[in-house]
Amino acid sequence: MKITKLETTLAVVLLGTAVLAGCSGSGAASQDMVVPVKVSQAQEGILGEGKIYTGVVTPTETVNIVSKMAGKVVELPVDVGSEVKKGQMLFKLEDNDLRNNLAKAKAAASAAGAAVSTAEASHESGVVSATSGIVNSKSGVISSKSAINQAQGSVNQAKTAVEQAKNGLSSAANSVKQTEQALADAKKALTRTQALFSEGSVSQAQLEQAQTAVVSAQAAHDNAVNAKSNAENQRDAAQKALAVAQEAYKNATSSYENANSGYSNAQRQLEVSQSTATIESSRESLKQAQLNVSIAQDALEDSMVTSPINGIVGVKNTEVGEMVSASSPALVIANLSTVNTLIYVPADQINQIKVGDKVQVRVTASDLITTGTVKNVSPLDSSGKGYPVKVSVANPDMKLKSGMLADISFVNNDAQQGMIVPSGAVLEQDSKTYVFVVNEDHVVRKEVTVASKSGSQALITSGIEKGETIAVNNLALLEDNSTVKITP
Repeated sequence: MKITKLETTLAVVLLGTAVLAGCSGSGAASQDMVVPVKVSQAQEGILGEGKIYTGVVTPTETVNIVSKMAGKVVELPVDVGSEVKKGQMLFKLEDNDLRNNLAKAKAAASAAGAAVSTAEASHESGVVSATSGIVNSKSGVISSKSAINQAQGSVNQAKTAVEQAKNGLSSAANSVKQTEQALADAKKALTRTQALFSEGSVSQAQLEQAQTAVVSAQAAHDNAVNAKSNAENQRDAAQKALAVAQEAYKNATSSYENANSGYSNAQRQLEVSQSTATIESSRESLKQAQLNVSIAQDALEDSMVTSPINGIVGVKNTEVGEMVSASSPALVIANLSTVNTLIYVPADQINQIKVGDKVQVRVTASDLITTGTVKNVSPLDSSGKGYPVKVSVANPDMKLKSGMLADISFVNNDAQQGMIVPSGAVLEQDSKTYVFVVNEDHVVRKEVTVASKSGSQALITSGIEKGETIAVNNLALLEDNSTVKITP
């Protein structure tokens, strides 16, 4: 900034006035003149150029907090302006009934779990028992089959004995007939011999020989009769034994059929015991009970409403003790850590803008200058207002509030980064440029490098630091270490 003659004259006049006013009649030492100044803070950024567009600051996210259920609010630890984190509790509803429902659901799930264990144990026991029944019935089948074979052998043996006894009886009967005939013949011979002996035709010896022959024939006949009787007894005994063997065979066959039937029943019982239908049914009941626990747990958790985002409470529509519903928001949370600004760019400029372009953002309401990035560019004209361009701006210190007006100007890709101050804060003197940094009630003159100026702003690339307070008026009255008073 160049010092004019008028400013020099005014400075001399004001300085002289201050000196005269500062002297006492008793010759006291003169005091420093206090210069009133307005100030601005040096802000880091880039200098925008060309046309300035104005947009309204809006949050990147705005969430209406609506309870999933109706209920009475018992805790509400946040208020309008409270900063909240994602997952932080916003308010809590009365939950006595919900806790009781959860306890009931857990008890039912525990009972269902016990029923599953019982069904599994019963199934295992049934399988073991049925398997044992299979083994036992199979053993019975084998044993009865062996008994049939043995009974069949006994029948065969008895039949052979009967045949043998019959043959013996037949032979004995023939012997009886033969001895009976021999006895009759001996008796006839004896009669003839006796007659002849009476006539003297045969000797005594011949008579005795005839008598002996009758005795022998009689003995043979008697033996044959006895043999026949014994053969009949043997036949009867063999037939009885055959009957017994046949009955035993019949019983063995019946036992085999019963054993087979028992084996079939044991197989069916094993199939029944191997069925897991009861277990599956009890497991499904357990799943339903566990689902009921989850539902009850979710309902209990829903009684405590948490923030879905990081943000700030912007609206509060309820208080402790009031009822909330699932149809209207109790709170509104806004994320202002990054904000958006929507501007409208005319058709002759829109093709020069692309996503990612850097912009300078100036918010007059908070005397804030910062940078932003083009977030998206709409290809559709908005009712003649131009093409909507959304700019994203970081807002870590929360100085940007929803509804503020922001001036947006685009910058070149090769634009320098530096400290932005009002153009009026720069003093040009002796081919050098200076600014006055305010330190409490004094100023320090610092030489700076001004890279560029645009309208009411200047970009300084060296000499000052971010956040330093800079005097922006009455520079002609200031010098290094001047006393100042900051004015609005």
